[in-house]
Amino acid sequence: MKSTHGLLFILGLFLAGPGLAQQSALAGAGRPVSPNPAAVQDDSPAQQHIAAARIQLQVDPEKVQAYDELALAFLRRARETADFSYLKDAEAALAQGLKLDSTDFQLQKTQAALLLSRHEFVKARELASVLNRRVPDDVMTYGYLAEADIALGNYPEAETNAQWMMNLRPNNTPALLVGARLRTLYGDARGAIEFLNRAYSQTSPIEVEEQAWIANQIASIEIDSGQIEAAAQTLEQAEQIFPSYPYTIENLARVRTGQNRLNEAVQVWMQATRIDHDPHALYELAKAQEAVGQRKEARATYAEFEKLAGEPGSATDASRLDLILMYAGSPATAAEALRLAQREMAARQDVWTLDAYAWALYANEKLQDADAAVQKALADGIQSAQIWDHAGHIAMKLNHSADAARYFKLSVQSNPASEYADDALKSVNLAAGRDDGKRNVSKRSPDRPQSAVPLEPLTASHRPDRDAASARAGMVKADPVFAPVQEAVLTPQPTETGHLIQVAQVTVAHSPRDAAGYTGLGAAYFQRARETGDVSDYQLAEESLARSLDLDSTDFPADAAFRTMAQVCMGEHRFADALSYAQKALSLGSGDVSPFAIVGDAYADMGEYDKAATAYSRLTPADMSLSPRAAYARDSRLSYLNFIAGDTAGAIGLMKTAIREGVEAQLPGENMAWLYYELGEYDTQAGDPASADAAYLAALNTHPGDYRALAALARLRANNGRIAEAIVLYQKAIAVVPMPNFIAELGDLYARTGNQVEAQKQYALVEYIGLLGRINRVLHNRDLALFYADHDMKLAEALDLAQKELEVRHDVYTWDALAWTLYKNGKLTEAAQASERALRYGTRDALLLFHAGTIAAGLGHREQARSELEEALQINPHFHLIYANAAQQRLDALQALPESKEGANNHAR
Repeated sequence: MKSTHGLLFILGLFLAGPGLAQQSALAGAGRPVSPNPAAVQDDSPAQQHIAAARIQLQVDPEKVQAYDELALAFLRRARETADFSYLKDAEAALAQGLKLDSTDFQLQKTQAALLLSRHEFVKARELASVLNRRVPDDVMTYGYLAEADIALGNYPEAETNAQWMMNLRPNNTPALLVGARLRTLYGDARGAIEFLNRAYSQTSPIEVEEQAWIANQIASIEIDSGQIEAAAQTLEQAEQIFPSYPYTIENLARVRTGQNRLNEAVQVWMQATRIDHDPHALYELAKAQEAVGQRKEARATYAEFEKLAGEPGSATDASRLDLILMYAGSPATAAEALRLAQREMAARQDVWTLDAYAWALYANEKLQDADAAVQKALADGIQSAQIWDHAGHIAMKLNHSADAARYFKLSVQSNPASEYADDALKSVNLAAGRDDGKRNVSKRSPDRPQSAVPLEPLTASHRPDRDAASARAGMVKADPVFAPVQEAVLTPQPTETGHLIQVAQVTVAHSPRDAAGYTGLGAAYFQRARETGDVSDYQLAEESLARSLDLDSTDFPADAAFRTMAQVCMGEHRFADALSYAQKALSLGSGDVSPFAIVGDAYADMGEYDKAATAYSRLTPADMSLSPRAAYARDSRLSYLNFIAGDTAGAIGLMKTAIREGVEAQLPGENMAWLYYELGEYDTQAGDPASADAAYLAALNTHPGDYRALAALARLRANNGRIAEAIVLYQKAIAVVPMPNFIAELGDLYARTGNQVEAQKQYALVEYIGLLGRINRVLHNRDLALFYADHDMKLAEALDLAQKELEVRHDVYTWDALAWTLYKNGKLTEAAQASERALRYGTRDALLLFHAGTIAAGLGHREQARSELEEALQINPHFHLIYANAAQQRLDALQALPESKEGANNHAR
């Protein structure tokens, strides 16, 4: 019969078509509240949202928002399971929330969603209209209006409401899904799949049921247009994403029918009837049984279907239309078919109800009325083999032979694999023209993100440029000429951030229930943390954002709060939390894909570079041009992945592109300074100190007093012998943000100049700051571990810190820190294994290679040590204040070592 024609609103409304419960849901978007995430990791998304809402209610039984989230989670669970009983749970949760606040806008919106779930379309439309007048710029109320209008057959009104959705929030996921529904009704299958693909690409990776739902909508359209094998591939992906999903099972049964694997179709439909209690599944099973000659079983199944489809408690819209078609097939029940069809027409006049009505009229010899009804069903352009076939039979009875031939041909063209196409061919001899009538429709399935940068682990034998590095290790590079540093760029200047904080504070003081105001305040605190490095601002930002999400975590505007909260977590090295918040932002379906950047950042910092590349690839939705801001976010991150993959030149090129895009996007000075700083880091790793110096100075000119650029400039000049300048620059950087690694490097400079007293003061300060406060102990574990190892202090504690850091993330730099601390503790074999993990992607970082070469030398692996030390010096002969000279000395010693000494253990600290 007809395809699954329901609609999913990821934000609020989940509706399904024939054969599945139609319901609404909202991805629970509150702050993480589960005390034991591992306990629910095997639960479905809806079950997790139910549990989260219940925990909120245990903490605060009068929290209205929690009742709303619980109701929506129950609605979502109904769709996951095709179990209508969850709708009653949703109603009960709503009733409790409305007792607390009968005027709450979110609860009333969920009421509209529940009415749509129950197919009370007129009531749903009336309530949505009231809500729309109350808040005219709420996207979802337009969505509810559109869905009600589609169900009632008011397609022009639905189109208007869908356009309002898109106007208010371009490319938001619910609008794309409404648009896909309308495009299908208008006969534009390609356009519908295009919208669905875009919606799929915007959906959070953790919302596996939503992804499977969208994949099923694509598969359904592919089935209806005869793309059976494409649908099979799409459904295979849906099954992998969310196994045993009722939608997938029913669509797979349709695919097996289209493949003429009819016995398998019977088995799959039987599986569907055990899961889905909609009588429509029984009707489809009976037809499948009939097709394979199981007449006795088919009669029993038809009887069971007829009983359930006629009972108000079990009948659904789809099954009532099925019953009309079944009754219309027999003269004995044709009159009952018309009676039922007239009753359905009184409730709604969508294309499927019009078609069933036309067929009932045809069965009762009311041919003129039948023709009028079927023409109305076809008027908007739907391409349905079923409706065209019915139109053909009606035209034949009216002796409109030319029209009948055309309609039958269109039935075949619409879906050559359908039962209606077979009927059309039997009705009129179109077999000779069948090949000409087939549509050449390309097979498409949901976009499968591909890694933007290949990050296959590399062995030592095929790391990029290793052989060339060895050949060039002895080349002498000219000393760089450094530009003078202007005094004006050494000290931070006031920015707009302080003013933004003051404005936001006034806003929330006057409007304490203004969620957007708290979001703005949190974002301003976070920006100040970026500018100053003051970790206390992270806590202020988190408090403000939490307040915003307490007020509203379900509507589109909440995506900004979730996104900023994710950034705060990244700043605090809470990578798993950052991932969770970013995915919650995506779950709102606002159309903003920028949280994928944070998803990628979290994965990158955790060392899962392939996942990071996949997330970054989602920043470029298909067929969409990027704004300069979005392009900068993508390219700056892909630049880092290029560097990790050993392509330093590619990283530099992409970062320069990102800088141009950042200028065009008019990014704040601090953000632009970060881009220049990163460029300087890559220039340093490319062995180009002059370019690095220029990049760091550009950062300081853009954002005076930028602590990262000051310290990087100090390090660069110190490594190139400009000790006095470097000390001043380090002092300036530390005055802004006393980062432990800055202080340690300043201490090394004092030691280099013979000022041991001042050096020891700096070293003591490193420990004090590194261990000061909870956040510092998290942020500086790796820095402190390397500090201890580099200075042969507290080596056991250094190893412990590195191992703790590895529990949080597995990126190349954490593996390197572990390797170096293992080496310093005399665990050479384990150190070599860790170092191999650090270099497995071919990252061309001179310090990593120095560590690897030193460890190899300690193990007596002379050739490996020589190769890695040569490459480190080739990359940058001045890569470190101390270790650059140590690398050259060790390399000289290796080259002078007699051949017989190969393999000797020469480990020394």
